Amino acid sequence: MGLELAGDAAERSSTLDLEPLTDDLLAGLPPGPDWSVLLEIGAERHLVRVVDGSVRREGPPGINATWDVGFAVSDEEWADFCADPPPRGATSAQALVATRGSERITGRREVWARAAPAIDRFLEALRGGERRRRPDPAPAPPGFGPSVGRYLHLDDGRRIFVETAGDGPPLLCLHTAGADSRQFRGLLEDPRVTDHHRVVAFDMPWHGRSDPPDDWQRRTYRLDTATYAATVLAVADALALDQPVLLGCSMGGAIALYLAAEHGERFRGVCALEGGLGSPGRFVEWTHRADVDHSAFLASWVGGLIAPSSPEGPRAQTLWGYASNGPGVYQGDTAFYSVDFPPIAAGLGRATCPLYVFSGEYDYSATTEMSRRAAEQLGGELVVMDGRGHFPMAEDPDGLLEYLLPVLRGLR
Repeated sequence: MGLELAGDAAERSSTLDLEPLTDDLLAGLPPGPDWSVLLEIGAERHLVRVVDGSVRREGPPGINATWDVGFAVSDEEWADFCADPPPRGATSAQALVATRGSERITGRREVWARAAPAIDRFLEALRGGERRRRPDPAPAPPGFGPSVGRYLHLDDGRRIFVETAGDGPPLLCLHTAGADSRQFRGLLEDPRVTDHHRVVAFDMPWHGRSDPPDDWQRRTYRLDTATYAATVLAVADALALDQPVLLGCSMGGAIALYLAAEHGERFRGVCALEGGLGSPGRFVEWTHRADVDHSAFLASWVGGLIAPSSPEGPRAQTLWGYASNGPGVYQGDTAFYSVDFPPIAAGLGRATCPLYVFSGEYDYSATTEMSRRAAEQLGGELVVMDGRGHFPMAEDPDGLLEYLLPVLRGLR
């Protein structure tokens, strides 16, 4: 790797300052065995070790030096990474891995998976400067919020946690892989939505506050299209939701596309956020391995999907949702939209209800190109959200509502 740059970018790449790599960058990360990384940024090579929880900057390695893992970034990639705002796929070290090739990782990949959150922080510190972010939403007033949470018992014995708020035509919300209904807090508490809709958000089985099977310790969770669709319809039936608007994101957006084509008569309309016809690259073994802390890895793995301009507070809470879900749940969800769903999606016909496919500019899991293909195949309308990321209702609720409210008004 290594492409020549002009001007400031070239000067910055050739004089990389390792001083920002301090022990503070490891704060909050789980302890583990010592490890070392060779960072290659353009033509520069710098060895960094983490020993007993402390960062040791060793600079260019000598002929006798050894290290566990290498992580390489070309000059062109580094220029994109340092830009403000950066382009899609250059928002974090993990984003570079996911979009521009995992061959940049050399050496022991299990060490990379354990160290990925720290490597994210290392590159961000070396970049320097603060990203320009949209302001955090105003804090909620003291006292109870407007949403009410209760457990719903389905006919088959499953216990589902459901949150509701507001009045009007129902808006049924489906969370992303490895997450739960907390992602819709911004919609549940916003009168611009709840004055016109009864917002309903629930945790899928195995997720959040919904129960897994009693024998979960001896099972490997794997979600499939048929089970997912049946669960959504069962919740809608149990709550007696009459022609709800269906709003799903990521894996929720994928199943929303399926339901729009196969059960569209059940819905007033479907809004598929970041919903494509499957995303094979999201199923990776590192999200559920005994030698990798899944909570730390997941927060790193999905972090690059958040728009760089999203508010800091909602961004942090979105990542906490990923860090706090059950082991193997995210991987089981990606089995749905990375493995099971793509061949089924290829055969879907036209939606039988109004369909809107929303695409955030920074989403590289369900890209705008993928969303456009889904909209064209199913006969829906594509809504491109400039500057938005993969989790718009969670990472930037106000940013989502700029695009969502006009669609909801039309569906009413």
